This record gives sequence, C-alpha cells and structure tokens, in this order.
Amino acid sequence: MKPHHQRTTPAAATRRRITVFGLLTTNALLLLQDASAFQTLAPTQQRFNAAADDDYHGNGKLNTINHLLRRQPRRLSSSTTTTSTSSLYLFGKKQNEETEDDSITKDLDSTSNDDDNNSNVFTKAWPTLKIALPSFLVGGIATLCVLFLPLLSDYYDAFSTTTTSNNNNNDIATKTSANGGKVNSNNINQPVILFETILNDLNNAYVDDVDVQKLFETGVKAMTASLDPYTEFESRTEAAELEESVTGRYGGVGLVIRGGTNLAEAAKEDDIVLESTAAPSSSGMNNGNIKKQPKNAAKPPVASSKDVDEDDMEIMERKRARRKSMEEGVRVVSAFEGYAYDAGMRVGDKLLAVDDFEILPTTSPDEVRNHLRGDPGTEVQVKFLREGLGEKVNEPQTITLKRSVVRIPDVKYFGYVGDPRDGIGYIDLSGFANDAGREVRFAIKALQHGSELMAMKDGDAPKPNEDGLFVHDPTKLKGLVLDLRSNPGGLLTSAVDVATLFVPNGSDIVSAKGRGFPEILYRSKTDPILSPNTRLAVLVNDQTASAAEIVSGAIQDLDVGVVVGKGRTFGKGLVQNVQDLPYQTALKYTVAKYYTPSGRCIQSTVYEEGGRGDELLASTSEERGGPRFKSKKVADEDRTVFHTAHGREVKDGGGVEVDYKVEPQKASPLEIILLQSGAYADYAAEWSKTHELTDKFRVDEATYKDFQRFVEQKQADGDLKLEVFYDSQLKELSKKLKASKFDSSKRMLESLRADIIKDVKKDFKNYKSEIIEDLEQNILARYLPDSMLIEHGLRTDVQVLETAKMLKDGKEFDKLLARDNKSVENGLLSSIVGDSSIETASSATPEPKLQTRGKENH
Repeated sequence: MKPHHQRTTPAAATRRRITVFGLLTTNALLLLQDASAFQTLAPTQQRFNAAADDDYHGNGKLNTINHLLRRQPRRLSSSTTTTSTSSLYLFGKKQNEETEDDSITKDLDSTSNDDDNNSNVFTKAWPTLKIALPSFLVGGIATLCVLFLPLLSDYYDAFSTTTTSNNNNNDIATKTSANGGKVNSNNINQPVILFETILNDLNNAYVDDVDVQKLFETGVKAMTASLDPYTEFESRTEAAELEESVTGRYGGVGLVIRGGTNLAEAAKEDDIVLESTAAPSSSGMNNGNIKKQPKNAAKPPVASSKDVDEDDMEIMERKRARRKSMEEGVRVVSAFEGYAYDAGMRVGDKLLAVDDFEILPTTSPDEVRNHLRGDPGTEVQVKFLREGLGEKVNEPQTITLKRSVVRIPDVKYFGYVGDPRDGIGYIDLSGFANDAGREVRFAIKALQHGSELMAMKDGDAPKPNEDGLFVHDPTKLKGLVLDLRSNPGGLLTSAVDVATLFVPNGSDIVSAKGRGFPEILYRSKTDPILSPNTRLAVLVNDQTASAAEIVSGAIQDLDVGVVVGKGRTFGKGLVQNVQDLPYQTALKYTVAKYYTPSGRCIQSTVYEEGGRGDELLASTSEERGGPRFKSKKVADEDRTVFHTAHGREVKDGGGVEVDYKVEPQKASPLEIILLQSGAYADYAAEWSKTHELTDKFRVDEATYKDFQRFVEQKQADGDLKLEVFYDSQLKELSKKLKASKFDSSKRMLESLRADIIKDVKKDFKNYKSEIIEDLEQNILARYLPDSMLIEHGLRTDVQVLETAKMLKDGKEFDKLLARDNKSVENGLLSSIVGDSSIETASSATPEPKLQTRGKENH
C-alpha cells in the first residue's frame, strides 16, 4: 500500500489522463498526416511509370525518377515539426521508403509480364495499408483510454485506499480529496464498484451458499425504501403485476383465487423463530440509541430457555391455522362478469385440478394462477368442488374455460340511487387504468339516456328542434355521485381523461414538475359530457389517493361539484415514473409533484432520505427490511391558502378537504374481527350446504342466532380470537409477569382477557343491523356478481344516501358552491381557466409509463 503522501490526488490523476490522451492524439494525427502524404504519391508514381514504359532504355530518365521518388519522403519528413513522437512514426517512414524502391522495381518488371497485374495492385496498396492500419489501431486505443480511464482510475483508487487504525477504534478511514473533504457523493462509479465487490465476496467466500439475486434485491429495495414509500424496485414478477395494474388487462379466465401456505416451510420458519428467541445474542455490537446500563445496575428478569410453553402455544396456533387453510385448499374469491362467472364459476368453489395439473394441499395459489393463465384463444379445463344443495354439488365437476384478454374494469357499477325518477346517478370508480376515461364516459351517457327514458314515461317527452329531430337532453340527469372512496389512483393521463368529462372546455386540470421532470400542464380541450345543470358530488375518504385526488381536486378548484366525506383525502401529490430495466424488471420512482388548478400541492407528508451511520439502526423498518425514509406531516401553520374559481378558500399540504361532511357508518371491533378472520365467508359456506337462495332472501332472527353459535364454536375450537386486537399486548405482558413471578397479577391478566371477550360479544346486540348486513353480503357473494352486490350495498350506505339527498334538494349544493358569488366577475375564474403561460397538453396526449399511486397493496 502507498503511504498517504504518495497517493495520487484526483487533480494529479486528471492531469495524467490529459497528458496520455494528448500524446496518443498527437501520434495518431501524425500517422494520419503521413498516410495522406503517401497517398498523394500515387498519381506521380503512375506518371513516371508511364514514362518508363515509353523509354525504358533511357537511364537518365530512370535515374531522374529514382531521384525524385527518393527525395519525396525527405520533403515530407522535413515538413514535420514534432520529433518527440518516437519510433512509431520513424518506423512507418523507413518502411515506406523501402517499400517505394521495391514498388518501382516491381512496376518496371510488370511491363514485361501481364500475369503479375494482380500482385502489382496489392503491392501499390500495401504502403497505405501499413500506415492506415496502425493509425486506426492507435486512434481506437486512444478513444478507449478516454472512455475507460476514469472507470479504471476509480477501480485503482478503490483498491489502493488504505485502512488506517485509530487509537480508540478500528473504524475504516474515509477517503479524502486534495482539499481534505469527503469523497464526492455524486460519483456514481464508486458505490457501483463497492456494491459489485461486496456481492462477489459474499458469493465466493461466505460460510454458506448465498442467493446472490436475493441479496441484490434486498439491497436495492432497502436503498429505494430510504427515499419514500412509492419508490420501488420491481422484480420480474412484480413488474408483470405492475403492468397488469396499469393496463388493467391480462391473459386468463377471469378468476381471483386464494389458498394456504406450505406447511413444511411454515414449520421450518417457526423452528427458526423458536431457536432465535431461546438463543442469546451473539453480536457484540451495541445499538447507539440504547443507553448502556451501569455495571452495578440490577439486571431485568429474563425468561429462561425452559420457559417456552407460551411460544410453543403460539407456534401450534399458527400451524393449526395454516393446516386449516391448507385443508380449505385453493378457492375462488371472485369470478369476473363476462368471463369465468358467465361460464359458471362461483365464489367459494374449491379448485381440484387445472388440465393435468393436480392441486395438492401444499400447492400455492401462484402455481395455480400460472396454469390458469395463457395465450388468449386457448382453452383450459378446471376441475372443482362446490358445496351446497341441489344436483352436481358435493361432488367434483369439470368445466372448460376459454382464455381471453381479461379486462379488469375500473367502473365496477353504475346506476341510480333511490327512485330512478329522481334522476340521481351513481358511478363506482375503483381505479385509473388505461380505459378509465372511456368507462366513465359510457356510464354518464347511459345514465343520461336512462333519465330521458324515465322522463318520457312520465309524459315529459323531448321536444324536436327546427328540423323536426329529437335532441338529446342531458339535463334530465339531475345529479351524479362519483364514488372515489378507497380509490388508490392509477395513471395520470387517465385522471386527466376523467376530469375532462366534468370541467369546462379550456380549464386547467393538473400540472406537474420536478427536478429532472419537464414542467407540463394538462388542459381540457373538449366540452364536458356532464351537463353544467347536473349537480355533481365526489365521495371520498382517507384512502382516496393520487389520481383520484387529481380528479376531486380539479372538480373542487373549478367549482363544478362538491367533495363529500368525513374529513380529507390521503394527501399523495407525487408522480411516479415506471422505467423498464434489463431482465424484465422495472424501477418505479418519484419524479415530480402535481398541482391542482388553483396551484396547490396536496402532498400531506414530506419525505426525506433515510439516515446513515448510527441513524440506520434507528430508521430500520421491520416491514420493509431496511433503512427507511424520514417523514413528517405538513403542519397546519405551514399550509398556504389558495382560492377556487368562485373564491372559496382551500389549502395545500393536507389532501383534499371535504366541502360537505357526512360521517360513515361506524364499524365495531367485532365486525372487523369477523371480516378479517373470514368468519362471514365460512358461515356462508356452511349456510349454502343446507339452504337455497330465494329472490326475497333476508337474514332472519333464526339465522342470526345460528351465526352467533357458529362464531362461539370457532372461538372454543381456537380458530377465532375475539380479543385479537389486544392479544399481542396481553401476551407480552404475560411473559413479563411470568418472568417476574408475579402470579397474582398474571391471574388478573387472565381475568382481563375474559372481560375483553365479554365486551366484544356485546357488539352482537349493539351492532346487530350492521352485522346482519355484512352477513347478507357474504351469503349473496356466493351467488351474485360484483355489480349486483354493490347495488345491494347502496341501500344501506349512509354516505351515499345522504349525498343523494343533498343533490336532490339542491339548496345546500348551491350554497356550498356560492354560484352567485361576485368574485367570479373579479377574475378569479379567469386565473384558473384559459390563462396560463405553462406549456399545455391536450387530455388525449399520452404520457407513456407515467403513473400516480396511493398507498401500495390496496
């Protein structure tokens, strides 16, 4: 290793590269000049050779020719002013002089023999080739040196840095530059070299075999997780799933399935967990965020390795749950209308085989999915078991499904709320894939046409125009509820397409800008489909995010509708770009922030890059498995006030706040427990074995009491825990009490657990109507498609019913929008509509692979 004072500084390395490059370039130019000079001899040489043919006897002419040819190289040599380019040029010169003499002799001899013509041509070209070829090689080498010398220098510097020891510790010394500062953090070559070296060392010399691909993905995902929750590396499988979510299409049969976990792998994982809890820590490192205890301090009681009975119980419970899940097998969760549902598949069907592939208890749902999918137009046979009454139940059945391009609709349902004659439409928009704008347009047109038909039945026939033709009257649709609750977002361009259907022509919809992202503004250039006389309400909640917030923000800022909900939306004002990477992978990363027409950014959280050094341990996320980003909510005092088209005040930095507040129906702890545990679906399966669905189906009192007995039996069997919300805290406290040998307190803890279960069971009475509604939905889900389930749920949806009531009345709607506000005349509207210096783009202009998303895994 070089001592510190002998190390090459970056400045010296740069000067060395420039010097080498200058020498190589100079030599290449001289060689090119020499080659061009020799090429100019060709016409002269041909002229003298022709003279020699005419009088080859004349020794005087021949001597003159030899004299001129020998003098020509000396003239070229004297014209060259650079003599330090060494032997390469002189070698070329000497060879050329000798070659000229040989070529003249061969040319004279060729006059007496026509068979040597081909050899004479090669001989004439050989001097030029001998000069041009080395010149080409030298030029190529010089170019490669310029390109790769910086990278080679980084490799040299990386492996020539020394490790210095400190008197107090053995920390690795950081590389310093000439001015004593740290290495430039923007030099991307050095971390790439270091990452490659670490992977190679681990792959070659780690004590056990390692999965390099897994190590790579772990490292990259930890790196992206340190920025924000939306920047992610997508593996091959994840990239394919992302593409499906963006396009809303895939090749398959239209089934959503679920299944159990491999019990052998689960048991292996549980064994590892048990051993790690009993084994002492072998790491000598101390977390920098944990204060050291004094030597004379009393140590807290620690459970011995024998006290693992509670851990064993937890493992047994998990194994039992997994075993039950495996016994359930792979079942249908949803069957899409137009695809598998129309072919006869239903929710709850247990899949037994796909073609020749038999589904075993250890078969994962991913394996089954891969066999169900395939090229559109091909067929697949599915063997399944359906539990229930009637023919062909409780015995295996086989059905042939035709694969096709399955299009997952964003509009799950559209129809009317309440009496269709009231003219209050409803659209359930669950995402923003490629076809979201087209689907919403179709839904609005269908609702408008349906309202006209209703008006005609009531005697309000459309009036003909001057030509005697009946004109479409969109005003018959009195109101529209656009439901964006729990909509996680999607494509930015799809959000623009949807907003264009509601906002005036020429209105700004959204703008986006970032550090490396060109500022762009989307503006509507078509007339809206929805009539200005139709009252519009956008229904949102705290899970309405990203592209859904673009639509709700544009409608609010332009005062074309009101936003209804409990409080505010999620507050994601970030735009992600999906960049294709080699090996069918992708990188999704944040590139810009978007702004609503009033100019506000609704991003509610500020993300900063995760900590380094000692801060890494503090910022580690168990969920993401690496150093996590730093985040903080935007404080109310930091929020800026903006104004809508009619002068209403709105603020940035906190999502889209609602204009009309409607509390949702509250879910009790018991409802959530029954839903998450699958108790509703399990009872629906049992109910279908002994009952048949009728047109006037309702959950009566007898059915409700039977459901309560079913839940209590599952609790007694250990398949359901009514105290699950508090179970982890109770177990942790129980371990500490047992280690401290506080037996009386432990008995009180068991009494507390029993009291919690008793209180949870009281919800059977306090929330009876809500539980009955949930139970009905789950029973109907085994027989009806999704659209009919949504329609059935609207009958008891408090927020939808209250919003429809507000739109029907109209007074509160007009008051909220302040349509007679004089501020419109003062230019506030013109500042949002049709007055912008930013480069505009039509709503139809595509922005490929640009997407916005809310919280992941929705």
